[in-house]
Amino acid sequence: MNKLKQVGLFFGIIIASLGQGFCQTNLQFTTVTQTAEQAIQLSWASTNGEVYGVQYANALAGNPDGSTAWQTLYDNYPSQGTNTFVGDFGNFDVQPAIPHPKNSPMRFYQIVDEGADTAAAPFVTIASPASGGVLSGQITVLVVSTSSLPVLSTTLYVDGQQMNESDDGSNYVINTCEWLNGPHTLFAVATARSGMSGPSGSYPIYTGHAVSSYIPVTFSNLISEVAFSQPFFEPSLGETQEVTASFAASCDWTLQIQDQNSNVVRNASGSGTSVTFDWDGTGDGETNIADGVYYYVVSALTNSGSFFGSSMVSRAGLSSASVVDDALQWWATPSDGSGAAIPLALFPFIDTNNFVIFQASRSDVQPQRIQSQRISSFGAMSADSSDSSSYGGPSAQATTAPTRPVTAPVKNAAGTYGVAFFSWSSSQTVAIPKNGITYPLPGVCHLDGYTSSGIITGPIPEAPAFELNFVRTMSKNGWKIMYERDDSILHANDMRRSDKGYGGGELFTTANIGLFLDHGDYGTDPDYSPGSSGSKQTYFRCSSDSGDNGWLRMCQIGFGGNLKWMGILACNSLNTYSSMVNAGAIPLKTTHMVCGASTIVAVGEDLGALWAKKMFGGVFSSPETVVNAWFDAGRTQYSYGANLSGSTYIFRVAGYPECMNDTLKNNTAPYSPSSAPGNLTQISQQVYP
Repeated sequence: MNKLKQVGLFFGIIIASLGQGFCQTNLQFTTVTQTAEQAIQLSWASTNGEVYGVQYANALAGNPDGSTAWQTLYDNYPSQGTNTFVGDFGNFDVQPAIPHPKNSPMRFYQIVDEGADTAAAPFVTIASPASGGVLSGQITVLVVSTSSLPVLSTTLYVDGQQMNESDDGSNYVINTCEWLNGPHTLFAVATARSGMSGPSGSYPIYTGHAVSSYIPVTFSNLISEVAFSQPFFEPSLGETQEVTASFAASCDWTLQIQDQNSNVVRNASGSGTSVTFDWDGTGDGETNIADGVYYYVVSALTNSGSFFGSSMVSRAGLSSASVVDDALQWWATPSDGSGAAIPLALFPFIDTNNFVIFQASRSDVQPQRIQSQRISSFGAMSADSSDSSSYGGPSAQATTAPTRPVTAPVKNAAGTYGVAFFSWSSSQTVAIPKNGITYPLPGVCHLDGYTSSGIITGPIPEAPAFELNFVRTMSKNGWKIMYERDDSILHANDMRRSDKGYGGGELFTTANIGLFLDHGDYGTDPDYSPGSSGSKQTYFRCSSDSGDNGWLRMCQIGFGGNLKWMGILACNSLNTYSSMVNAGAIPLKTTHMVCGASTIVAVGEDLGALWAKKMFGGVFSSPETVVNAWFDAGRTQYSYGANLSGSTYIFRVAGYPECMNDTLKNNTAPYSPSSAPGNLTQISQQVYP
């Protein structure tokens, strides 16, 4: 049985509570802290080698049946030893989005022990920057990890907040100007696996986690708290983009707004200790500019003006406080008058029979100074250096658009995307699909060259991380998520076409880019189900459906609509391409192409993110075509591991010839989709070994 511990947040103040019947000392909260940004940091007594789920709810007993609607904030979060901490900064990369705690009137937390690692822990360390370093501007954090297991990945956290993916798996670029000045904590997580999921029977997969030592550092910038409203800006809809920044001294500042080609479209300037610029979308000279992704370059030069820095107390929403040090501790007086003020971060959450054992309202809270080292050891942020009466840092600085995960929902976007997957929590044997012939007896389509009556489906443990990494990369580049479906909330009919009598939901057609992860099999017998036209189909098994309805055929998938590019990571997804094309059974409609595989393949948790990164390009690389990005993503992902299956992996892309040079920015609509599939083509490349 999972063990759990719960804690709640009420208007930024702490409520502690216990899960009934699950009072475990190893899940006892040790500190709960609110940062200067009003994020929440949770720390609990933990056990080496365990992994935890961090869940939240906006209300206790919020469901109609009286139960609590817990939602996942972090999953498979590894132990950091005897004490583990994590930060809640919200998450706008999931659907529905998790708002930042400062924008949520009530927040409750639950820690779930998800069990122990099944393999030896890898080694992981942050090689640079060094502990105690004073950092400014854009920096590169180098994470080094090794393991005896072949598949290894890393993640970087700042103050308990997960950062965006690294472009190469080791170097993480962050802009320290996005945070408050003061102490911060870096650490890295490594995940090692014995293999990658893929062909049936390649199980089990053993997993080990490790967390690096904490690296305490200090961010020291003239410009801090750089933020903007949206990655993608649509002035045609009347939107206003807000660009903000704080300065550690009185400054003369300039703001340059650049388009994707680095052309400056708007200039602004001013002086003071902060900037808030509401951009209405007009360029210099009141010219109109196009909707799109823009970059914001803030420059500042100190002047002789007086300095009046904003304090952490005002950020936290309190009316007044005496700030005489660089960090604050929250104290509260019990509302029933039962005792003296208690330091909330040190409050002893002792197991009792009471569900709520402490509660405070805003009026009960008093901030008091503490030593900054006390909270920096848990990754909490102090007030920035602008709270001092003088500034001794650089007199000039410039910084570009943020690299930190977005902290506001995306209203509009450069494009839209969606992702769906089945993770198969346990191995199952499922009956092979029917072939559409009912007389004299129902026939079946044998799969993968076998005549057995069942197919074994195994777990895909990488699936949740596969989805999250793809979502983070797409969101970082200004794309908006349209759907995010998995397991019990994803059904075959959600993905089926609406015609041919299927009446499906055509889920994939709602976004410009779709990505689907599942097991795949190819038929060795003709299929006469509606739309198959006697072709040898490829099949995807849906764990949420039973019987023959659980088989999703390629010909049944709803293409067209808004969908331009579809990625399907599944074994043999385009194995029977020729048979399907000849029978007119790849219904792309207006969809430009489908990216898949003609052989068995393995599932790597970074493959979707790599596809996205290569399509967008980066600091050191130009954007690739959608086709080449798919092939390169496979080669890069499989280079991370060895001894994957002993087989050859071949990726295949099928689509309209005129679309094969599509990039995300420049692409061509199919010339005559009504004549498909006669004019479809395919490209195949070996990606492993």
